[in-house]
Amino acid sequence: MINIPEILVANGTGAFLVIFLLLYRIRIAQTNQFDEKAYNFMLIVTFIATINETLSFIIDARPGFILHILQYISNTISSASSGIIGYCWCLFVEYHIHRNFERIKKKSRILAIPLIIATILIIINLLGTGIIFDISKENVYTRGPMNFILYIFVFIYYIESIYTVHKAKYDSILVEFFPIYYVIIPCMIGTMIQGFFFGVSTIWLCVAIAFIIVYIEIQISISFIDDLSGLYNRKYMNHYLNKLQNDKPKHVYGFLMDINDFKAINDTYGHLKGDYALIQFGKILQHSIDKDSVAIRMGGDEFVIFAKLKSDEEALALKKQIKYNVRQFNLKSKEPFHLSFSIGIAKYNGNIDTFLSAMDDSMYEAKNMHRLMQ
Repeated sequence: MINIPEILVANGTGAFLVIFLLLYRIRIAQTNQFDEKAYNFMLIVTFIATINETLSFIIDARPGFILHILQYISNTISSASSGIIGYCWCLFVEYHIHRNFERIKKKSRILAIPLIIATILIIINLLGTGIIFDISKENVYTRGPMNFILYIFVFIYYIESIYTVHKAKYDSILVEFFPIYYVIIPCMIGTMIQGFFFGVSTIWLCVAIAFIIVYIEIQISISFIDDLSGLYNRKYMNHYLNKLQNDKPKHVYGFLMDINDFKAINDTYGHLKGDYALIQFGKILQHSIDKDSVAIRMGGDEFVIFAKLKSDEEALALKKQIKYNVRQFNLKSKEPFHLSFSIGIAKYNGNIDTFLSAMDDSMYEAKNMHRLMQ
């Protein structure tokens, strides 16, 4: 039994919440980072899904050829929307925590598998097989025998995001600020209710509520992000060092970097070019690190990477990778300046002060070598 008033209230509330949040974010001009784009895209998909699902319930069992076509289109969009949201959600969580493009590239391919399978099933359903849903001649919607698979895929995405957060918290060197259960539990509840009780609409209202919680979390975590480079900032570094001191993990290396002749870039080409140089160097670091690593802008033209590595050889390999990526930037860039940097490397020995001092001494030794070579 379809409860149209309940559906109008639930989906209407959900649509209002997401469109209000999206317009507000556009008005205050949030940052242009990957997780921000993914979040806005999820809001748009959710808004379309709430309107679309409402339409499909309203026209259900209403005769007419045009309504029959609309019923197929609307339910196809509804079937695809949850998987799209789940996929984007996992990528959002991955980048929001690790801020690492290499991890996103690798994980996006694996995470796409359920979405691709779901898309294939939905396309097959459009051929009239009725495996996901069927629309009768009377224009009545019924779930198909494989409809439950779409719900399983959504729950796979929920579980994967929980795993990502817990791995970052317990198994890696990262410090995370993400209340994952506050977000996932409303979505799971809404999905299960609508999955077991056809005719009610709870998924998209619960998703909208979850996005409100995510937005609150984003506002909190923004204080740990450097506005210019998109990397973590000095405040995050302090939290990270506290975790490092408490957990005392083995094989953690620190890489302290300073852009060479940065003042000359500012003085010669202006501060806008100087800012652009910092942004590009931050991107180079994001593309250079992998595994359990984190890149931080300490301030000015100083950056640091903390990486869990197995040996000194791996530390040197990471240093070479950063240098290679900087050379590639200089070769391909049309900017009037070239980037170079001095780097100091130290291995964590159980004492934060000596760890930072060793990095600092090593970096300034490299800085002095650069000055002598000029």
